Amino acid sequence: MKQSEFESQLGEMFEDNFRFLCEEAGHSINEYLKKLAFDQVLYYYRKNKKIIEQITRAEVKLSLPEQKTPNDKIPYTIEGVVDIVREGDETWLYDLKTHDPDRIKAEPEKYKEQLNVYAYIWKGLQKNDLDNTAIIATPLPNSLRAALENGTEEKIQAEFDKWEPVIPFGYDEDEVADMIENFGETVERIENSEFAPPDVKKLESKMLGMKSNFATHVCRNCDVRYSCSSYVEYLKKSRNATKNSMLKYMVNTAEENDEFIEGNLNET
Repeated sequence: MKQSEFESQLGEMFEDNFRFLCEEAGHSINEYLKKLAFDQVLYYYRKNKKIIEQITRAEVKLSLPEQKTPNDKIPYTIEGVVDIVREGDETWLYDLKTHDPDRIKAEPEKYKEQLNVYAYIWKGLQKNDLDNTAIIATPLPNSLRAALENGTEEKIQAEFDKWEPVIPFGYDEDEVADMIENFGETVERIENSEFAPPDVKKLESKMLGMKSNFATHVCRNCDVRYSCSSYVEYLKKSRNATKNSMLKYMVNTAEENDEFIEGNLNET
């Protein structure tokens, strides 16, 4: 695949953004992880180029104010950001997710409900045209990543052609009321400081549509995981950790430490 002039500019924009994030965060990542990040940006653009070029309105902020939770009647507002694309005679609403397509397809109702609320705001309240909704899953498939790392141009092209990041969901207005109530129940639990973590069995369980378990896919991205009794217990069980050896897990896991150290060797 040959790079276009815009893709060269995309590389420059990526570098500018990377430097800004390094300065803002105070740390970096290694060249390998940096290449993985740019591959995701580049191939996402290539795969979704047609949609990107047809975007009518980008990053449209949708808001549903003056909602109240079911029991405590706590006021809250539902907000979301979507892209609107006019394709021929049809108008599509797209929501970008960093989740794997298999996970989205394994639990479609979770995503469909959210899209229905966005569609309700866009079409029902703002009186705009809408024919369909869809999610664009931004991660590269593992098979494409493997091909980019070790495969031939033919293998890369084959995996690229197989990749289907756009998942249509349609629009069902009848489900909107249930989704708004679910939002309200979640807001109510947050306001009442109900933050009970999942039990260890949940952390150990495989996620639908994925090979990794809950702790690997979800907990590792949580900034307060080392203050979570379930996650600490999970570490003790999964690593057969003793009381003394647990100290090294209270900062970062071994894999996270390796990434952090290697990424910052050139920054010191």
